[in-house]
Amino acid sequence: MPAPRLSLICWGDNVIGAERSAEIIRRMKGIPGGSGMRFPIRDEGLNVIGYLRGFDKSRLGDGALIETMARAHTQNKENFMTQFDVTPANKRYWLENSVLANDKKMLFLVETQNGRVVGQDGFTIREDGVFVSDASMKWERDGHPALFLRNFYERAAMCFVLLGCVGAEITFFKKNIATMLNVKRLGARKTGEYPLVKSAENGKIIYAKADDPSQINTGEILIEYHMQKDDFLASHKNLVEHPCWEAYSWD
Repeated sequence: MPAPRLSLICWGDNVIGAERSAEIIRRMKGIPGGSGMRFPIRDEGLNVIGYLRGFDKSRLGDGALIETMARAHTQNKENFMTQFDVTPANKRYWLENSVLANDKKMLFLVETQNGRVVGQDGFTIREDGVFVSDASMKWERDGHPALFLRNFYERAAMCFVLLGCVGAEITFFKKNIATMLNVKRLGARKTGEYPLVKSAENGKIIYAKADDPSQINTGEILIEYHMQKDDFLASHKNLVEHPCWEAYSWD
């Protein structure tokens, strides 16, 4: 077996190894056999308005939750680059093999103040130290109206401070006006618009960036926004000084 490749991700004067980052993400998921960690979502005054609960292995046995996640994905499939009708079986497979088994991906269940699960959100850390905000879906109209906007700030603080990321990337279809308005409120900077090519494979509709203008066969446009670590830290010092994970020890 080849030796593991260790990359280094820098944050300020600190250097965090990829294995250390992976260890923290596993703990957030309750791996090897515990419960997923629960982090507060707070408003601008740091008042708790809900929670992010790490998806853990025990949730794979929650048939009602898995069915809800599959149904929500199908209902929102037009917002994904790969679009298909999701079944509980393939949703469970994805959760077990692409989330729990991936030390660079984190998925949270979004809870209201009273603990009701109303959606999900997450991030994936790339090799270049940029985290991608992904897996966002809301399936219940309950809880604080800023629950999904503010949980991005908590996840960004985790990635920039706790996990050592250097930037954030958010992509979405141009037609998704609601997401565009929220992303602008986050202070992210638009970095590109990309025409897409559409294809079909095994019952799936797949969108991809067009390498050549002659490939374009759809009117869909992918919008890309970025946020840099320094900009986030300067604008949200309160989240750095009072992190949502301060109740936990990482030693």
